[in-house]
Amino acid sequence: MKRGIAVAAALLALAAAAWLLCSRPALEEYYPHSRAYVDTHGRLLRLTLAADQRYRLFCPLEQIAPNLIDATLLYEDKDFYHHPGVDILALARAFWTTYITRSRRVGASTIAMQVARLRWRIRTNTIAGKLRQILRALQLTRHYPKARILEAYLNLAPYGGNIEGIQAASLVYFNKSADRLTVPEALSLAVVPQNPVQRNPARPKGFDHLQAARKHLFARWIETHPRDRQLTAFFDRPLAVRPPAGLPFAAPHLIDYLEATPPGSTNGRVPTTLDLNRQLTMQAVIRNHVARRAAEGITNAAALALDTRSMTLTALAGSADFFNPRIQGQVNGATARRSPGSALKPFVYALAMDQGLIHPMSLMKDSPRRYGGFTPENFDQRFLGPVSAHDALILSRNLPAANLQARLGEPGFYGLLQRAGIGELRPAAHYGLALCLGGVEVTMLELAGLYAALANGGRLQPIRMVKGEMAAPSGIRILSPEASFLTLDILKDNPPPSSHRQPLATIQGNEVAWKTGTSHGFRDAWAIGVSRDMVIAVWVGNFNGKGNRAFVGRSAAGPLLFDLLAALVPERGWRVADTMNFSQLNLKQIEVCATTGELPGHHCLHTKKSWFIPGISPIRVCTVHRAVPIDRATGLRACRYEPGHTPLAVFDFWPSDLLAVFRMAGVSLKTPPPFGKACDLDRRAGAGQPPVVTSPQAELVYALQSDRATHRQIPFTAVADGDVRRLYWFVDNSYVGNSASQQPLMWTARSGKFDVRVVDDHGRAGHTTVSVQMVR
Repeated sequence: MKRGIAVAAALLALAAAAWLLCSRPALEEYYPHSRAYVDTHGRLLRLTLAADQRYRLFCPLEQIAPNLIDATLLYEDKDFYHHPGVDILALARAFWTTYITRSRRVGASTIAMQVARLRWRIRTNTIAGKLRQILRALQLTRHYPKARILEAYLNLAPYGGNIEGIQAASLVYFNKSADRLTVPEALSLAVVPQNPVQRNPARPKGFDHLQAARKHLFARWIETHPRDRQLTAFFDRPLAVRPPAGLPFAAPHLIDYLEATPPGSTNGRVPTTLDLNRQLTMQAVIRNHVARRAAEGITNAAALALDTRSMTLTALAGSADFFNPRIQGQVNGATARRSPGSALKPFVYALAMDQGLIHPMSLMKDSPRRYGGFTPENFDQRFLGPVSAHDALILSRNLPAANLQARLGEPGFYGLLQRAGIGELRPAAHYGLALCLGGVEVTMLELAGLYAALANGGRLQPIRMVKGEMAAPSGIRILSPEASFLTLDILKDNPPPSSHRQPLATIQGNEVAWKTGTSHGFRDAWAIGVSRDMVIAVWVGNFNGKGNRAFVGRSAAGPLLFDLLAALVPERGWRVADTMNFSQLNLKQIEVCATTGELPGHHCLHTKKSWFIPGISPIRVCTVHRAVPIDRATGLRACRYEPGHTPLAVFDFWPSDLLAVFRMAGVSLKTPPPFGKACDLDRRAGAGQPPVVTSPQAELVYALQSDRATHRQIPFTAVADGDVRRLYWFVDNSYVGNSASQQPLMWTARSGKFDVRVVDDHGRAGHTTVSVQMVR
C-alpha cells in the first residue's frame, strides 16, 4: 500500500515537473493558410486552398463577432474561463457513462482539449488518446492565456468539408468577414464543429441536423439574450449559404501571378488594386471582340489597365478565356514575352529629342539605307522620302526610326531599356538596329510601365498590384518631362482605327495618345494608349506563335483598345496637355518651314508652328529653298546675280538620296538648272553643300573573298546637293571612276586601309576611310 502511494506520488511529481518544464508549442501557425484575394473595394476575387487543400484563414479574436464567440462558449464550454484547461467533474461523468455503465458515449472535451486534438491530430476514441489530449490541454493552458486558446480554437475548428476556422467559414458560406456575422449566422456556425459532417451547412441533407442543433442553442441563447427572441422566425427558415463550389474565381491570371510570389500578409487577406467592375467589363469587351473577329482567325487577346497616378493595376485579362485549352487560355498574356513590333518606337524619338537630334518637325529621310549587314524595310515596302519626325512616328516608318537609333549617343536605346528594367535582355550586339523595330521581347506589363512613364513626365515607377505596397517616391527618370510631353503630343495625332471614325483619336471627348505594333511574321498585334489617368495595353495573337495576316496592330488590336477606352475611361474633356505643368517645362513654340522643319529662310513660302526645347533641340536656317540667278539667254544658272539680266528663281535643292526616292515614287520635281560654261569651278564649289559619303562606312571592316573579282567589289555612294549630276571617286588620291549622283560606283577592293574621296561636278568634296580584309 505504502509502496503504491509512493509510486503514485512519484508519478504525480514527474507529471508536475513535466507540466512545469514542457516547452511552448506553436498553435494555428503550425498549419498552412489560405489567402483571400479581394479587390480594391474589398470584394472577394478568390479564396485559395492552403497547401493541405483546406480553406483556412487566420483571424484575430478581436476581429471575430462577439455573438459568435459567446455562442461558441455557450455551446462548447460554458465554464471555459473557470477551469485549468480540463473540466475534472465533466471528465469523471463522461468516464463513468462511457466506460463503466456503457449506457452511451459522452464527451467532456473543453475548448483547450479540442485545440489539443486539432493541433496534434490526436485520436481520442481510446483511453491513451484521451490522456494525451488532457496532457496537451494542460500544456497549452500552462503557456497561453485563455483568450489565445479560444482564438486558436476558432481558427482551427472544422466547419464542414475542407473548411477550417471561422474566418474561412464566414467568407465561404456568407461572403463576409467573421466580424460581420449576424446572430442567426453565428449560432448556425457555432454548432457545426461538434459534428462537421452531419451539420455541414453546404449539404442539403445535413440541414435537418444543423437546424435541430441551432434551435436548441437558440433556446439556451435567449435565456441570457432575451432581446433576441424576436429572431425566432429566422431559425425556422432554411439557411441560405454559398457552397465552396460557388466561390468566385475572378481575375485568374492576376491571382495566379500573385500566388507565384505570395505577398506577405498577417491574416491571409490580400487587398489587390484590381477593380472588379473594371475587370468584368474588360473581360466582356475582349470576349465580344474575339467573337466578332473569329472569322478572321482572331481567337485570343489580352489586355490590362493601369492607373498612371498611383501606378496601380486596375484590370488584367491575360487571355480571352482562362478555361479554353484550345487557345492555351491559362497562359498570362500580360507576363508573356513577345515582340512589340513598332510599339517601342516612341521611346527612340523621345530619347532623340532629349539628345538634341530632332524636334517634332525635324525633316527625316524615309529612304533606303544599308547599315552593315542590316537593311531595314518599311511595313509597306515603300519609301516616302522626306518626312517630318512627327509624321514618321505617326506613320510608324521603320527607316527613320532605325536611322535615329543609329544616331543616338550614350545611353543609347539599349541603355534606356536596361535602365527601364526590361528583363532578359541579350547583349546589345544581338539586336543591332532591329531593337526599335520589334527585335527585343517585352511583356505587356513592361510596355505599359514605359507608356505610363511618358504620362508621368519621364519617370518610370513600379507597377503596384497589392494595396499597401510602398512605391518608389519619385521613380527612375528615363526621359525628360519635355521629351515625354512632345512624344505624347505627337501620338495624340495618330488617327483612330477605321472602326472608330472621327477626325482625331478621341474617346468620350478625351484625347488618346496611342501607338500600334505588329511583330515580324504577323505573330503579334499590339495597341497601347494613354488617356486621362489610364494606360490601356492590348495584345492580339496566338500563344503558340502562329502567324496570321489579320494580326496587324491598327486593324486587329486598335479597335479593341478603343472599345476598352470607351468602356473604362468615361470622363470627358481630357487633353495630353493636361499631363504637364508648362510653367515648369523648358518648351517654346516657334515658326518653322513646313517643308523642312528648319527655321524659315527668305524663300520658304509655308510655315507652321513646332515645339522646341531651347538649348537642346537642333535648329538651323532652311537651305532647301534657294534663289539662284538664271541667265535669260540660255536658261542656265548664271555665275552671279546681275539685276535686270539674271532674274532670281527659287528651286528646291533636295539631297540626291531624296531626289532618287521622289523619282521612284513618280514625283516630278523642278530641279535647278546646271551652271553656264563660263562659271569657274571655285564659284560653283562655294554655292552649295559638299557630298557626304554613305558607303563605304569607316567603322566597318569589309571581309571579302579574294579568289573572284566580282566578290571583291564595294559600292561607293554619297548624298550630294540637289544641283549635282555626277560624282568623281578617288582612292588614296588615285582616280577610280565616276557615277551619276544617285548611282553607286562599284570599286574592286584589295586588302588594306584606304582613304576614299568623292568630288562632285561643282568641285565640292567629302571623304571617308575603308578597311578591307581578304578571306578565303
